[in-house]
Amino acid sequence: MSDSLYERYGRQVIGGIILALATLSIVSGYFRIGQEGLAAVGEVAVSLYIAGVVLWGLLDEGFDTFRFRVALYVGMVLWGVSDFVAGTDSVVSMIVLAVGSVLLTRAVYGYVQTRRKPVYERR
Repeated sequence: MSDSLYERYGRQVIGGIILALATLSIVSGYFRIGQEGLAAVGEVAVSLYIAGVVLWGLLDEGFDTFRFRVALYVGMVLWGVSDFVAGTDSVVSMIVLAVGSVLLTRAVYGYVQTRRKPVYERR
């Protein structure tokens, strides 16, 4: 049996890329706070939250779980809200806020609907 390169090395490569991006997020947050001061703390905190959620999904939780998706959608909503609070809102931040809110509502609604069913009918 021959394994494909993706099956053999795919998760390690993707994990390395995610780890590099999370490290870049931490370093850029440090320099941004050093340059802009306390005005950038909110945006840096949201950036670190999203990087932490993605690392958590990679290392422990997995990307296809309800908890990971809800945490990621909350990060999207926080990203949009932090842009509005900081006064740097743009079309992209409005789209991220709207899409994050819709996805979060959809995920929670689906969860509630699943919990209302009898145990033998749940997926």
